[in-house]
Amino acid sequence: MYTISNIIEDIRRGCARNNLNEDCFTYRIIYYVNENGTGTKHYSDSTYNDLRRTLENIIRGNISLTNNISIAQTTIRKNERCICLQSRSYSFDLSEYFRTICIKKEKYYIDNNYGREKVQWY
Repeated sequence: MYTISNIIEDIRRGCARNNLNEDCFTYRIIYYVNENGTGTKHYSDSTYNDLRRTLENIIRGNISLTNNISIAQTTIRKNERCICLQSRSYSFDLSEYFRTICIKKEKYYIDNNYGREKVQWY
């Protein structure tokens, strides 16, 4: 499961790879909302300092139990050229999130006293 920090790190590496100063550009985040086998393309513009907040708003505002979000590209315009900063696309899905929670919970019960739930002592 990917996090927003993974996307920010990937964008930071893309800026370093292209020898860019992060604060001098407007970033365009291209994402897809996939529901019932059909995807709709959306985009959002942001500054470097607001990338995390913009990504959080995209995911919170569009994800549900019936769809998933795919952050496809983060691009900038430099010298009339479009430069893609992400090395891959990132998908966010609630079913994967719930599966991760269930695995952690099962591991919690297994690790604590032969499958019994840990008692909270104060």
